[in-house]
Amino acid sequence: MWIAGSGIVVVAWMSRLSAWWRDKRLRASLLGPIRLERSGAFRELAFVRGLADDMEIADVRWPVEAVVGAMLFIGAVGWFAVDASVDAMRVRYALDADRMIGADTWLLNTVAGGLLGSLPYFYVKFRLQRKRHRIALDMIKLVQNVVGHYGDNRTVQELISRSAATMPDHVREEWRRLELRSHMGGSLEEALYEFARRADNEWAEDVADILSIKHKFGHDVIEALHKLVVDMQRARKNEERRLAMVTAYRIGTAVMVAFAFGIVFFNVYADGANYRHYFVDPGGRWIMLFSGVVLFASMVLVVRSGRRTF
Repeated sequence: MWIAGSGIVVVAWMSRLSAWWRDKRLRASLLGPIRLERSGAFRELAFVRGLADDMEIADVRWPVEAVVGAMLFIGAVGWFAVDASVDAMRVRYALDADRMIGADTWLLNTVAGGLLGSLPYFYVKFRLQRKRHRIALDMIKLVQNVVGHYGDNRTVQELISRSAATMPDHVREEWRRLELRSHMGGSLEEALYEFARRADNEWAEDVADILSIKHKFGHDVIEALHKLVVDMQRARKNEERRLAMVTAYRIGTAVMVAFAFGIVFFNVYADGANYRHYFVDPGGRWIMLFSGVVLFASMVLVVRSGRRTF
């Protein structure tokens, strides 16, 4: 009943939040995408601000408040669900005197709740990682597209605008954002390096360096762009192999987390004596806690392993 009641409240809250977010995005599309409203204190928190930026890049069309709310809700539900599940296994499957022993699982509940509550966060991070991998694999096409529109008499702003319509699909939105910022009167160099930061790969930084040199000094950089294409083509095969390994690692870790809870239940279901090994014996409880920490660390390593791509 508690879970059902909480779910109704959260769904209603998220519905209102979603309507507010759609209205805000509509006004932003009419008045400009750069933050025009003063964010509240909540959105100014470093974690929330970083998560909001990641969601924007990853094309997660939800307000950051909804994701943080989902994390808290799933974490709380996970805490109580694990506690109730352990108690149910004690009543149903524990043997003899073990049924009379109440397991002290508050620390295990906390670890499991934290792991479950972090799933929306890791979902955003995995979406971001996949988006940046696709951008990385489109960087050769991006530079070739820039070369195709290059002209000695064209400014960098003109070059960005002319090449925007023919940019590869996965990088087009970020390039459009760069185009918009380049025409808003701010520093073009800052806009270029903001694009490189959001793409999060070394070749995007090289593109930003080359175009910044042309903008600042007026040098002809066509040869540098051609050399960059050659270097990228030479490194592409190794990078594709690395990205495939990261993808397999990401999928495998997600499956491992999903099966971890089921394996514990199945072992207790198959042999009631395992209830004592898992939840009564101190050694078993510490192994469970350590396993939860390892699963969380594995998710973090998946996110870290995909950074600074091709």
